[in-house]
Amino acid sequence: MLTVTLHGVRLQFDDQGFVDTPYVYRSLHQGQVYEETFLNHIRGLGRSGVYVDVGAHLGTHTVWFAALCQSTHVHAFEPVNRFAQVVRRNVTANELDAKVTVHQVGLSDSKGHATNELSPEHQVGFMANATTASEDFPIVRLDDVLRREPVAVMKLDVEGMEAAVLRGAPRLLSRWRPVVYAEAHSKQAFDEIRQVLAQHGYQPTGKVFNSSPTYEFVAPPRPRLARRLWRRLPPRVRQPIGRALRRLH
Repeated sequence: MLTVTLHGVRLQFDDQGFVDTPYVYRSLHQGQVYEETFLNHIRGLGRSGVYVDVGAHLGTHTVWFAALCQSTHVHAFEPVNRFAQVVRRNVTANELDAKVTVHQVGLSDSKGHATNELSPEHQVGFMANATTASEDFPIVRLDDVLRREPVAVMKLDVEGMEAAVLRGAPRLLSRWRPVVYAEAHSKQAFDEIRQVLAQHGYQPTGKVFNSSPTYEFVAPPRPRLARRLWRRLPPRVRQPIGRALRRLH
């Protein structure tokens, strides 16, 4: 078991059964967590609500969100069986089972099945000579999984499928306006993500994290109910009321 203490909290990560140290675990030997600068930024936002970790891999970000952020619950999505098993072990090692739900499915903009091509880098720790591998798994829409939960933060790292995941979450994005962190390995991928999010009022903040570029997107909060109802009134009703209110002031 690898142990680090961060912000006064002891975090544990299960390292049993690996033939080598997985790349996301290497920082733990220096008393840090993988992509810690990025994670500290998210922690510093102080956002309360549900956190969503799409592409949880071994669960280092999932554990951080559940143990060190103001999350009310964390949903971790990891379709690859051997990775999802490690996420579950890490959740249990930190006594977070009641606060974290692990979903062993992929996410996209439609239901079905997909095949994930796993790079040799992702196999480090699981086999002596890391090679490319593949695994089949079911895919679902995020809107069909999280129907009423107030999502505050979303992190997406799904090997080029980020835009498709976001297309499968229009209700979540428009209703809850979570801060979104999406990885994009090319300008084309970034533009596609930006276009999907722009439909819900999101804009990139210009903040970029990690060696595999992860971009921050935010949207303005939803208008208050009274303001929304006011805007729905036809002009012939709204205008005389507006004039009357101005006279009162």
